[in-house]
Amino acid sequence: MSTPLTSHLQTLHHSLFHSATRHPFLRAAGTGTLPPRILSAWLSQDRLYAQSYIRFIGSLLAKLRLPSHNPDPANSSHATAEGRAVDVLIDALVNIRRELKFFRDVAKEYKFDLEALPVDVEAEDVGAKVFGPNPITHAYIDLFMSASSPATTVLEGMVVLWATEICYLRAWQYASSLSSSASSLPENDQDGGALRKQFIPNWTDPEFEAFVHKIGDVVDEMAGLVKGNEWREDVLARCAFWWRQVLWLEERFWPVVEQA
Repeated sequence: MSTPLTSHLQTLHHSLFHSATRHPFLRAAGTGTLPPRILSAWLSQDRLYAQSYIRFIGSLLAKLRLPSHNPDPANSSHATAEGRAVDVLIDALVNIRRELKFFRDVAKEYKFDLEALPVDVEAEDVGAKVFGPNPITHAYIDLFMSASSPATTVLEGMVVLWATEICYLRAWQYASSLSSSASSLPENDQDGGALRKQFIPNWTDPEFEAFVHKIGDVVDEMAGLVKGNEWREDVLARCAFWWRQVLWLEERFWPVVEQA
């Protein structure tokens, strides 16, 4: 592929990407106006997402095969790409384990409820008092299962991984751009400063950005190994489908907030 796959995908569905990474929830988060109840509800679902992410990464790892000997780099581009994919996926597991601990620590410090019910659940709804994935989180879990199933390629799964991470990074970079220009101190925020002092710096850290780019490099490397025009077109179509699915879910994963 003459154009890197990740670059090609980012030329598609601009309005969806904008909606997914410029949501009113993120504006409220960056300006310190997000109510703690809404933040707790989102954190609760994001933690469930992270737990399903672990199973997703494990399923992708199980699909990769590594050579039993040290291959000749000049004749083993597929093996090299798979080896780099393994490295990235192991890094992803290490990162998400650290992230889950970070969630617990910050939630304890700021007294957030990590089993908070969705803010739009009515008391009389069936099962409203039972904590679990909301419909969009369920849909994300289903997406992870589909993208790592035997019916899909490792490349497709890696595209889904990259898509989720690039959206997350860009979303919080947007929130950070608002945070840096806010006139009030984080301590005066509705959440007590948890987002601007803890969460946003963590989710825009240069190491995280480098990790996201590393995933993209592996995706582009694996896509570059696809041979044949007809097969390349099929790969592009399937990867574009996953990209659009992630964008659709990302926009809806953010809770609804009142816009100022």
